[in-house]
Amino acid sequence: MKLSYFILPLLLLVLFNCEPPVVFTEAQPDVVPPSPRFQKAYQGVYFCTGDSATVKIGEKTIIKERNIRFESTLEEIEQTKGIHLDGEYLYIEELDLPVPVEYLDDEIVTGIIFLADTIFQIGADQVLKYYKGHHILNRKRDNRYWETSILSKDEQGNLTLWTTQLPEDLEQLKAITPVEDMSTPEHTRYLISPNLAEFRKLLESKLIFEACDYFERIDQSL
Repeated sequence: MKLSYFILPLLLLVLFNCEPPVVFTEAQPDVVPPSPRFQKAYQGVYFCTGDSATVKIGEKTIIKERNIRFESTLEEIEQTKGIHLDGEYLYIEELDLPVPVEYLDDEIVTGIIFLADTIFQIGADQVLKYYKGHHILNRKRDNRYWETSILSKDEQGNLTLWTTQLPEDLEQLKAITPVEDMSTPEHTRYLISPNLAEFRKLLESKLIFEACDYFERIDQSL
């Protein structure tokens, strides 16, 4: 893989934190108590079919990992912002550790970049709840509103991650729960505060949730 193509996976890690189109006033479902850990049936190692990453679910975390082999010319490295080469190491501003490289000749280097992103960690601002056979992942944003996604397990032990989407029919959403329009010129966003019965309808209808990633189980232990 050319180094220029490596920039995209880095951007995808950032995109996980992009602005959700629907947010909640409380961690969902509001009256369900938080869970201190992921259930044993969810813990293990998975293969993400979307980007070929390894997903590790422990008691309290979901971590996404990926190794990317690259090959680049010295000229390309010099022209790429935020990246520089010093001897046998490549330094990338987005990463904490230098990347060892091997010189194929006087002009080309190769190496393997390891990416690890903690996409969920149970705590005060990341609340896990268990409801109707699903793990509900709640992440507090800007110390105010909550982003909610759903982790669902199928009969084969594989997982689907559902994230919020803009409803195709806004009136249908309003018929379930009151909606406050918080849109800006840059982003469309709706704020909702469903009670338990209303959240159940949203969960069952998938009106504001869409499948984002599919994780195939490859190991039950970490």
